[in-house]
Amino acid sequence: MWFKLSQIILRNRIVILSIITLLTVFFGYFALTSLEMDNKYGNMLPKKSPAQDDYLQLKEMFGEDGGALIMAVKTDQLYTEENFILWKKIGDSIAKLDGINSVLSEADLFTIKNNTTEGKFEAEPVFLDPTFETKSIEEVREEIRQIPLYDGLLYNDSTNVSLMMISIDEAYLSDQNKSGVVLEAENIALAYEYVFGKMHFAGLPHIRVVMGKRVVSEMYIFIGLAIAVTSLLLYIFFRSFRVVLFCNLVVFTAVIWSLGSIGLMGFKLSILMALIPPLMIVIGIPNCIFLLTKFHREVKDHGNKTKALSRVIAKVGNATFLTNLTTALGFSTFVFTNSEKLIEFGTTASLNILFVFILSICIIPILFSLTKQPKSRHLKHLEKKFAKSIVNKLVYLTTTHRKRIYLVTFIVIGVAIFGATKMEATGNLTSDLPESDPMLQDILFIQENFNGAVPFEILIDYKKDGRKFDKKTLEKVESVQNQLKKDTIFSKTVSIVNFMKLINMSYYGNNVDMYKLIERKDMLRLKGYVENFQADMARTKKVYVYQDSVRNGNLKYTDSLMLGFPLIAKEILDFTPQEAPNDSVEVEILPNDSLIKSYLAQGPNHEEILFVSESIFPPAAIGLSLKELIDTANTTYRLRMQIHDLGSYEIDEKIKGVSEMLDTILNPNAEQVNEYWAKYDAGETKYVDSIFNVSNAYRNNTAYAIADGNDSLLFQFDLNPDLLSSYYDKPEFKEALKVSIDEEQMSYLITGTSVVAAEGTQYLIKNLITSLSIAILIIAVLMAILFRSWRMVVISLVPNFIPLLVTAGIMGIFSIPIKPSTLLVFSIAFGISVDDTIHFLAKYRQELKIRSYDQRACVINALYETGLSMFYTSIVLFFGFSMFAFSQFGGTKALGLLVSLTMLVAMLTNLTVLPSLLLSLENRIASKAFREPFINIYDEEIDIELSDLEVDPRTRIDYNAGERFEDEDEDDESNKST
Repeated sequence: MWFKLSQIILRNRIVILSIITLLTVFFGYFALTSLEMDNKYGNMLPKKSPAQDDYLQLKEMFGEDGGALIMAVKTDQLYTEENFILWKKIGDSIAKLDGINSVLSEADLFTIKNNTTEGKFEAEPVFLDPTFETKSIEEVREEIRQIPLYDGLLYNDSTNVSLMMISIDEAYLSDQNKSGVVLEAENIALAYEYVFGKMHFAGLPHIRVVMGKRVVSEMYIFIGLAIAVTSLLLYIFFRSFRVVLFCNLVVFTAVIWSLGSIGLMGFKLSILMALIPPLMIVIGIPNCIFLLTKFHREVKDHGNKTKALSRVIAKVGNATFLTNLTTALGFSTFVFTNSEKLIEFGTTASLNILFVFILSICIIPILFSLTKQPKSRHLKHLEKKFAKSIVNKLVYLTTTHRKRIYLVTFIVIGVAIFGATKMEATGNLTSDLPESDPMLQDILFIQENFNGAVPFEILIDYKKDGRKFDKKTLEKVESVQNQLKKDTIFSKTVSIVNFMKLINMSYYGNNVDMYKLIERKDMLRLKGYVENFQADMARTKKVYVYQDSVRNGNLKYTDSLMLGFPLIAKEILDFTPQEAPNDSVEVEILPNDSLIKSYLAQGPNHEEILFVSESIFPPAAIGLSLKELIDTANTTYRLRMQIHDLGSYEIDEKIKGVSEMLDTILNPNAEQVNEYWAKYDAGETKYVDSIFNVSNAYRNNTAYAIADGNDSLLFQFDLNPDLLSSYYDKPEFKEALKVSIDEEQMSYLITGTSVVAAEGTQYLIKNLITSLSIAILIIAVLMAILFRSWRMVVISLVPNFIPLLVTAGIMGIFSIPIKPSTLLVFSIAFGISVDDTIHFLAKYRQELKIRSYDQRACVINALYETGLSMFYTSIVLFFGFSMFAFSQFGGTKALGLLVSLTMLVAMLTNLTVLPSLLLSLENRIASKAFREPFINIYDEEIDIELSDLEVDPRTRIDYNAGERFEDEDEDDESNKST
């Protein structure tokens, strides 16, 4: 088959090159037009998992949890007139950018005042007058400090740190063409560093956008470095610019195909995906080396270029295909992780590895067939003293010092096992950032001053609408917040409780002492206040829509600003209420519609209207919205907070602790009631009364459920409590009691970006171990198919297990944590390192069929034949993966260094341990281990149709029918004698 393939390739060179060119243009088009950045950060969970479902539930009810860009400054000069105006100017400038939902800072706060005349709350900006005539800067500061809600949320007085929270539309963050709004906002703030000092940025929008920019820039850097390093190594090995050029053409085409395939399949360029193009270079160059080494060896032996190229495809093509297949299988096992991002990575990498094989097996023979025959200086690398000395040393060690090899191997394994026991896992969002990284430093700054930097959310289902503003229920939520406040890894929590306290304080004239939950006696009276306040806040949102329209040139919306919001018209018209002629006539304190329309008819000053509207309704903070804290449709409270950027298992422990606390506070009797229910469910009806004795609510709820709308029956239950006991044995009672228990016990979810990232890491650790096991199994099966020998399968896997164990030991000894990026090392390294094993064993099997009487000679010949190529490719892989050490991401850096190290160890084990094992077990291997394989490698000696190819007339090959497996050296000698 491979001989026929060589004929097809060499006879259809122009057609094949044309097809490759067209496909390159095709993939290049998708690389340029369809490739998008994936700046979603931290979520590695599969679409269907409990943690993912909880997070999606949060998003469905309240939107994204990480849509706020955080900007912080440390200064004790914020409350000066000049600086405070500049702080507000920053917020106003940022708020005008497209994609900014709101800006919240100390200069944009509202105070809620009680309008006792109209029975409603009114929100007024704390700071409105830039001249400070109505309020001095000290009065502004005092008024802000009298709102307890913002202490620890927007400022930290003890450290003089102030925050600006910028809410950004998710549609802009997800769109790579619009996500630049984050950097625009940051650049506006950076322009004022000369006033406020260093600007610190944090929040997921900042992480997502900056990380995305780094991913793209690093990908191009890695591509350049990989090409530069591999080109240098190729020239050192082969001393030919032609070889360097042709090999680079192969991998450059592979890079275009890889980027195009990502865009074609609709995948996005993530941190993982950005590794694929440079990986294609690192994996593609070894293919070229194996092909070129064989080509040069053939040319050196018989001097016929066409025959040499045909043999390269026929003999090395099969082995190269199998090595690429095993590498692809190593990557393909990521599909078993069930993680969307890893599935995309595994699918794309596997597909492109096979693409690299196709490109190398076609381009290299075709291009060299169109060029001059290699000169003698290009073949000198085959006879280099250094190269020969390496192979001779390997032969010497494996034939005479096998015991030493085994001793060193056992010592290394022992140390590696010791180190592997010290491995630890992590998975925090910033784990891939070095300690000196400015982004990490900013996050730590926010974390130190506000006790948290990563979203952590609690959703509490209060089950019944009647509990929404029930003081007893709200007190439980308050207790939860008080407990969380004691834990310094959490920032200040915000919930419906804070809103209700703020409302109560506002009702009592902003008396700080009344910043507490509303008393029952005031609840009904304040209900109307709250509803009116929310309606006013909804109207206020319209102002921002009208302001944006005016800024975009829709000047007709100035009419809407004037007519819809008389406060703006009052300022524009300089309206002063007239004194009423008598008490029966109501004084107009705001201009009426006719007066406003008269002004508009004269041609309004649009810029003045916009300026006045922005001063009264700053394009910044909409204020604390009740909808962000409670979802009445789903009877759910939301507790918002931030948490330290902890490792996955630390987060897991924290979740367990918070869960225990929530169970204790929200459902203090749940364990006892559930125990009674279990006994009742087992047939002991007496425990019904035990449940009712815990709380009368269970009795009332059960009676209500049984009555099912029958008011008469419900009335009878109220008159005669013993009547309910007559239903204990009835089928409907059990269901009613179960419903009653479920409704009385509040449920909760703990979610947020921090939880998703932690759960994702733990999920990946479990599933990547599974995928590695699957990779080992698949490759073992492939080995069994190739050699039809379980002994050979075992021998082939041993030298490839040792490098993985050594890598695990180094990770433990040097405290390199297990995380998604470093976990990839094992699957990638195993899939690549087994390639050398296949090349060596394939040649060994060929030799064994010819020289079964001398197993020692078979091993030695296999070492001489494949040792140099294995050394070359391993060096290329080592330096190629080492390029990732220049990454700004700690995970990528660790990935590169660990894979490089694993490749180096794999080369040593394949060139020492593997031949040593074969020599030690030579009798068993030779007599019992080999049968006729399903697939032939290397030994496919098929007569080449000389009449169809350009052949040196001095070279003739004469095969005998019974000598199909004659080795190449004997064949060459017979040709020379002929």
